[in-house]
This record gives sequence, structure tokens and C-alpha cells, in this order.
Amino acid sequence: MVSGQGLHAWNYFPDLKYPTRSGFEIDGGSGADRRDRHARRAEDRDPLDYCHDQQQAIEVTLATVRFIWIPVFLLGVGLRFLDLSSAPLHADEAVGAKITAGRLEGRGYSFDPAHYHGPSLSLIASWSGRLAGEKSFEDLDILTLRGVAALCGSLIILLPLLLRRWLGEIGALCGALLLATSPLLCFYSRVFIHEPMLTLFAAAALACLSWWMTSPTRLAAVCGGLALGLMAATKETFAIVACSWLIGLVVSGTQKSRRQLGIAAAFSLAAFLAVLLAAYGNPLSFFSTYAGYATDPGHVKPALYYWELLIAPKHRAPQWWTEAGVAALALAGIWTAWRNANPFLRLLAVSAGVQFIVYSAISYKTPWLMMIPWMQVCLLAGVGAATMKPWRGLVLAGVVVFFQLQQTYAAVFRFPNDSRNPLVYSPTSSDIQRLRNRLHALKKKSPAFQEGRMAVLGNGYWPLPWYLRDTIPVGYFETMPDDLETFAIVIAMPEMAEKSGQRLAATHEAFFQGLRHEVPVTVFVRRDIRAEELLSP
Repeated sequence: MVSGQGLHAWNYFPDLKYPTRSGFEIDGGSGADRRDRHARRAEDRDPLDYCHDQQQAIEVTLATVRFIWIPVFLLGVGLRFLDLSSAPLHADEAVGAKITAGRLEGRGYSFDPAHYHGPSLSLIASWSGRLAGEKSFEDLDILTLRGVAALCGSLIILLPLLLRRWLGEIGALCGALLLATSPLLCFYSRVFIHEPMLTLFAAAALACLSWWMTSPTRLAAVCGGLALGLMAATKETFAIVACSWLIGLVVSGTQKSRRQLGIAAAFSLAAFLAVLLAAYGNPLSFFSTYAGYATDPGHVKPALYYWELLIAPKHRAPQWWTEAGVAALALAGIWTAWRNANPFLRLLAVSAGVQFIVYSAISYKTPWLMMIPWMQVCLLAGVGAATMKPWRGLVLAGVVVFFQLQQTYAAVFRFPNDSRNPLVYSPTSSDIQRLRNRLHALKKKSPAFQEGRMAVLGNGYWPLPWYLRDTIPVGYFETMPDDLETFAIVIAMPEMAEKSGQRLAATHEAFFQGLRHEVPVTVFVRRDIRAEELLSP
């Protein structure tokens, strides 16, 4: 980082102020102070010796700072990988698992513009499955799937390493620590959905953008286009992020010629379209997603949803929840960006603000949509902590990280499937695991069950296919089949429960259990199978 764009860093030594490419720039203070200081030093030692010792101290300090990256990264990895299979599979995870299984089983992949986003997640997950020796839906393991998300989430922590020119050494480290411990980023890096991978590709795109702003080469433009293409191959919401970066680039004050901008745009677009061609076969099929985009009523939320989710303090016994401390540090980082005319930090600030506004304005809202904007907020917060006076920065950053760790531990390990955790969204009921265990027990001890079939009636039954995948043959029906009474087990969604109960009253015994949040199902067990279940030890 050149001194003109330098950020005020924590002063390990009185004479150190601004980070540069090689270390720090010397701030000598006032003329009188400088003369007095040099006179005192001259009495004791040769000035050259002093300079040599000071340079060694700087190098030691920077080496220490960089060493701290190792435990920070390992902390983030641990929060993402430990006890990864404990929470029940989310409905969206089960859908992704089914699509991944299609690739493993040789059925390939067919893009549906109306559902399930892009192909990159299932493609990479299928590679992971093959490495683990998994060949079918029945073989898939939850760790195989969630491991992909956790790996993506872990790699995001390294982004500040690539942005040290703009963030500063301390700012980058603080940003990485906030990324590593963020409740939002940790929680959803443990879920097999598109956002962790989308966020990783967004991090790569930001790194390429930083590279181009530093050195506007064609290679940087091509790499940026490839990263944007991978984002588009993951989820259609990439367009919101890309547009916000474009606005940020315009507002940031980046000084580039029209020729440089034109060359970068041409090479980035070529690389972007190449990825779309490889991912979708026909890039037009991707853009058709936006033509008929509809919002599921279940995902409609008020405008202040994200404010309530991330910023507003809330107490759900025994835990307070808020990431307001990170937001406050980010405001300090934004102030630093404008004070020091740092174009990349300005871009981060503007684009994060645009993303918050757009996501708040549209009716469709889910917590994981905040992963990319919050990643940028954490980077700005790292800079904000680093620009404060040493004791203030240390104390405030320590408090924020401690509180984040407390919330992350609660979200990830104590309440991963509990309504007390505000990050939980449409969770799968723990009853689903008990149903699975019951069916597996019947499979072992009931001959009638072993020879039978299972029916699932109605819509919105995910993640049932995941938990029923290795039991007995299962059929999914929107209307009741004529031979419904012959099925060993019938699972009816709420809209089919009453009619199914009337139809099966004489042949089946009914049980009730949860499927997802506020979504109960009725399980009908054929009476002869129920008798075998009761007789077996």
C-alpha cells in the first residue's frame, strides 16, 4: 500500500504510522520533537544502528502478525467442521442432495430456470461424493454434502490475505478474525446450500477486482470474468452483487482510462460467457431465469427483516443476539475509506450498502442472502478496528470477537435447530430422525414392512426423500392412489391428512409428528405391521 492510500495501523512503536508495501512509513512528529529524540539517540548509539534495530523490530512485528493467521484460520475451520452432521437436514439441503445424486447415478443434470439455481454446487458435491466412494442417493453421506459448504466457508477467511494492500496488515488480520467467528457466516457455512459457494466465488471476484485496481492487466480482467461466471453458475442472485460492485467502482473514484476500462470489460465478458457456456450449454437458458422469477409466499418478509436479524439486539433466553458491534466497526472503516481516499474500501462500502438496500427492498428474504454483503462488512470492520488507537482498537475488537464467538457457539452447537436461534430458518423437526429410526427398526424385524411400499401424499414434503431413501420403495403422490390401503406406511402432508384419515381408518393406525417448522405430518401404519412392531422386542 502506498503511503498516500495508507491506513492508520496500531502503533506497535511510537514512530510507526502508515503501512507500506515493505512495512511501515516513519512518522517523525513535530520538528522539535524529532530534534530532541534524535539528540538523545545520538548520545547512546550510532543512528545507523538504531535504524537497523528498528527495521528488525518492524520485521519481527509483521512476522508475528502473519503468524497469528494460522490460529485464526484454524479457529474458523473448527467452527465450520466440528460436529457437522448433528443438525437435521434442511429441506433445501435434501433437494440439493437429490440433484447431486442424479449426477452420481449417471442421470446427468438438467437446468430448470424456475427452481434450484445453477449447476456448480451439485457438480462439485458429486466430485466429493465420488472421492468418498458414493454412487447413489442411498450412499450419500451428510458429511460429504456439508463438507463442501464448510470448505467454501473456511476458504473465505483467507480473502483478507489477498487484500492486505488495501486493508493493511492489521486490518486484514482483524477482518479475517471477524469472518472466522461471524455467527451468520459460520452457521450457513455448515449448510449444503448455494450461498457458501457463491460467497467463495464472490471473494475470488473481489480479489481479482483488487488485483485489477492495483495493476489493470488483461489477466486480472480474465480472472475476474471467470469468477463472475462461477457466481452466475451457482445462483442467479449474483446479478445483484455484480451490479453493486459496478456502482461501487463508479463511486469509488478509481482512476482508470477509458481504454483500460474497455479492455477489462471485453476480456471479463468473454471469460464470463465462456463459463456460462460450459455450465449451461446455452447461456440464454441462464438468463431465462429472470424472465419468470416468482417469490414463494413463505419467503416474503418485511423491509426491516435484515436489520432485525443482524443488528437489532434481541434476547432469546439464555442468549443475547446481535452483530451490531461488527456494524459499528464497519462504520469506522467506511469513515477511514473516505478520509484516506482508498478506492477499494470505498467500493466495498458502496456495494455492501447497495446490496443491503436491494435485498431489503425485494420481498423475497432468507438469512443466507446476507452472506456476501456481511463478508464485505467484516472486511470494513477489520479496517475500522485497525485504525483506532491501540488500546481502543484492541479492547473493542476483543469485545466484538468474544461476543461473536459466544453467539456462534450457541448458534452452531447449542441451538442449531432451535427457534431461540434467530439464524434458524424453516428448520427440520427433530422428529424426522425418530421416524427414520423407527422405519429402520421395522425394516429389520417386520417381514410385512420389508415386502411393502410407502406412500407420501401431498406437496412440500422435503426433506422426507432424504430420510426415506434407504428404507422401502417410496412413491410420491399429489392425489391418493386407488390402492392406498395396501401401502405399508402412508405419510400425509397437512392438506391430505383429513381425507387420508377417512380412507385409512379401517386399515391403518395414525400417528402425528413434525416435519418442518409449523408443518406437521400424519403417519399411517398398516395394522398388521403395527402388530408386528408391538410384538417385537
